[in-house]
Amino acid sequence: MLSESKLYQTLRYVLLVLAVAFVIVPLIPVLFMAFKTGVEFRETSVFKAPGSWLNLYNFAYAIRVGNLFGALFTTLAILAVSLFFGVNFCCMVSFVLQRFNFRGKKLVMGAYLLTMFIPVVTTQVVVFRIIYALGLINHPGSLMLLYSGVGIVDIYIVMNILNTIPVSLDEAGLLDGAGYFRIYFSIILPLLKPAIVTLAVIKGIGIYNDFYIPNLYLIRGAQTLTVALYRFFSGLSTPFEVVSAAVLLATIPMLILFLFCQRYIYNGLAGAVKS
Repeated sequence: MLSESKLYQTLRYVLLVLAVAFVIVPLIPVLFMAFKTGVEFRETSVFKAPGSWLNLYNFAYAIRVGNLFGALFTTLAILAVSLFFGVNFCCMVSFVLQRFNFRGKKLVMGAYLLTMFIPVVTTQVVVFRIIYALGLINHPGSLMLLYSGVGIVDIYIVMNILNTIPVSLDEAGLLDGAGYFRIYFSIILPLLKPAIVTLAVIKGIGIYNDFYIPNLYLIRGAQTLTVALYRFFSGLSTPFEVVSAAVLLATIPMLILFLFCQRYIYNGLAGAVKS
């Protein structure tokens, strides 16, 4: 039994190391090439470190020509508004579904579950016509509206955290004369901090990295970072070392956010998978 346990642990760590290598190894050449000159890129291996880590020409060129700062500002504005409404809607919907029994509750949950089996692409014609009728094509408001929706996975994350919050707190609030709005905002919402941070990071990464929806609805004018990157290096004349610098710049904000919020992410996801 002891040998089986050691074999299982060894296999687990080997698989984890392979998984980490699968993610990290492709990023190493991107990091190296971002600091290389054109000559170094052509004459050295992609796995060889650059001659100088102080070569910032590629980053300056990407920012100036690709307008990455403007695209980053647009992306962060869309991200902030979408997360504010999306996370708040999700917490409110989850609170109602978890705390109250009402006619049609199963129908509502079934409708949310049904959306998991409908490919997003199949609904885009109808969604596009709605956005067009609202006059939001080529306007960041279209993305804010679409990203503010609530998904079933988000609801389950919040509902599982709500399961750990005693109903007696709600009852104590009612006895003190507080209404359900006061109970939610003063008692429940502060206790949902792990779920809120988890949702914000998961949804935020998805919004930040999304290319399909911004490319579909922002045809002209303001662009998100992913669309700006695509249109910047889609031309054959863009040096790949500059492309690597642009990709590295686009990765940094989400990496910093994850490092600061990883404790809340793990706690929130742990609560979401509890039975």
